[in-house]
Amino acid sequence: MSPKKIHGAVAALSALALLTACTPADSDPDATRDGAKTAEAAAEPVFRIGSVSEAEAAQATEQGLSAKASNSTASATPTSTQTSAPQQTGEVVEPGAETTAAPGERISLSVENAALSDISITESDHPRIKTDPGVFFDTAGSELEAADSTEDAKAGSSTPSESASEDSDAITAPDDAAAWMSAYDLVADSTYELSVTATSADGEEHDFTSTVTVSAGDASPMAVRTILSDDQTVGVGAPIILTFGSTVAKKYRDDVEHRLSVKVTDNDGKKRKVEGSWAWLPDDPQSRLHFRPKEFWPAHSKVSVDVPLKNVPTTDDTVGQNDLTLDFDIGRKQVVKADAKTHRMVVTRDGKEVMNFPASLGAAKSPSYNGTHVVMSKASDYTMTSEQWDYETDVRWAVRIHNNGEFIHAAPWSTGVQGSANVSHGCINLSTERAKQYYDSAIFGDPVEITGSNATLSTAASDISDWVYEWDDWKKMSALPTS
Repeated sequence: MSPKKIHGAVAALSALALLTACTPADSDPDATRDGAKTAEAAAEPVFRIGSVSEAEAAQATEQGLSAKASNSTASATPTSTQTSAPQQTGEVVEPGAETTAAPGERISLSVENAALSDISITESDHPRIKTDPGVFFDTAGSELEAADSTEDAKAGSSTPSESASEDSDAITAPDDAAAWMSAYDLVADSTYELSVTATSADGEEHDFTSTVTVSAGDASPMAVRTILSDDQTVGVGAPIILTFGSTVAKKYRDDVEHRLSVKVTDNDGKKRKVEGSWAWLPDDPQSRLHFRPKEFWPAHSKVSVDVPLKNVPTTDDTVGQNDLTLDFDIGRKQVVKADAKTHRMVVTRDGKEVMNFPASLGAAKSPSYNGTHVVMSKASDYTMTSEQWDYETDVRWAVRIHNNGEFIHAAPWSTGVQGSANVSHGCINLSTERAKQYYDSAIFGDPVEITGSNATLSTAASDISDWVYEWDDWKKMSALPTS
């Protein structure tokens, strides 16, 4: 959750009704303690549900931070002259009752006479979305550290390979949790199922459920698309690419990203654990959101992507226009390794060498670029043009590997030096027969790794620069917290 939203949550919850039991007056201290325990055990938990807008949270910021600071110096154990009783907000709600909220608000929940044990919130139309982790607070309104510290329990988990039901497991509350607020804005025209367990002082567990209905909004729609197709077979380096109709505001990117899921299975449907992460690439000028695994995808896998973004805020005035799903296949693991020093291009498929060709890479003045490229497209006939080098040339069997003009293609004019010298304008030159053989084998997403050059790829000037980033740098471009 962004710092702005955390501060808003702290501010809002400082005003929740987090009432502790007052100690009854008695001349005998032991009788006082026993009486308090009996009263506490007998009292039924009281649940309150409210909704907090960003404007309300902003107005309460100063009050909430002041309350948190003063509470930090107070005794941890209330006495007969000390009780935590902030202003009451939210309404008492009976189990199973329905409440309403407006788009963009967040749900707040508090309990009296008990402590929260766990909580989950599920969007009825999209049960695959991970449970909102929210923020927990104690009776003083101070934020508590989340109890769940495992990778899969965090909203920013970069291992999205679990099933829908596992992703929706309840979040365990930390000790002394008396209140909770959702971390993400509520989506217009949606219904949320809230499920809570609270434990009273006598150890008894109390279950609480409620349905929160969010009204429809009037924001303008923003489309989301993907370049891949259902049932398409791609290479092990293919990223998942989402493009938006305009720019997604940074403050809403976590709301978008936390809803996305990626599931990987083998061809028999058995789940495969794949570590990966979404990343917001520089706007171009529309927003681009890519997913790549830490290492290449496991070959011969199936990938299922769920992108439920209809009515999800993307700016103050726009929301997602559509939901999107995508199911595609990862094919064989074919990797090209081209070396500018040895002047060879070697192709391996599932670990076995299938091609080893003499090649000519970029000349010293126009070098090929070291780094991992990805097959982007291919054409049997293509016209190469360059304003920088002032040429226009028709070529056969052209496989694009970068937006900077790098291709693998037939170059019969350089056959005499292929294998011994680099004379191209950055492309990998092969004979016509060899270029055709490679062309026939190449698919979108195949990695092409170039070494031995005096120039290196940057993360700019490409639709697909995903593998140029170091893994830790890639994860930092996610809008969600990382471990």
